[in-house]
Amino acid sequence: MVNSGLRERKRAQTRQRISDCATRLFERDGFENVTLAQVAQAADVSVKTVTNYFGAKEDLFFDAEPAILEALVDVLRHRAAKSPTAVLRPLILDGPLLTAPSPWAGVDTHSWNAMRAWTQCEHDSPTLRTRRAAILQSWSGPLATASGSAPWAALMVGALMLRHDLLQQGLLGGATPTDVERQLKAAVGQALDALERGFENA
Repeated sequence: MVNSGLRERKRAQTRQRISDCATRLFERDGFENVTLAQVAQAADVSVKTVTNYFGAKEDLFFDAEPAILEALVDVLRHRAAKSPTAVLRPLILDGPLLTAPSPWAGVDTHSWNAMRAWTQCEHDSPTLRTRRAAILQSWSGPLATASGSAPWAALMVGALMLRHDLLQQGLLGGATPTDVERQLKAAVGQALDALERGFENA
């Protein structure tokens, strides 16, 4: 049991090291210009090790997305008497990162600039923009299962796409966290209000 736990910790550490090295390379050189061999060299592992943890280069960039979806689904499954929209609203509106415990008021210049660099990397890559859209669309099925409503899930994915677009535009346009918070809460909040009204008797 002890050896098993140690192996899991080492695997987690290796995975995180690969992800961190990839992040630095993507931000410095751009996603399209970085190879898996360069990531492997920076992380001091083989290319095979990289692909064992991450099936494709895009998976390195979108490393956090499966955990985000899992968190959204988990909240929906344990929502008790709350509506699906109501239970997801704070996760969507109360901070720049979905499901992360980082409220808008706590965003400092360093973290905002880091988000801007990451967003710029995604924006500059046709591959990543296409993958982002595919990821968000793929969330419709799990959200439908967890909420019990396919129409609601499809519209919620639309609200999440709107949220992503507004956050990206604000970051790349040089807006402050306060400005983006205000715009996002107004527009995405309106979409969530419409969802709440449309499915109040569902």
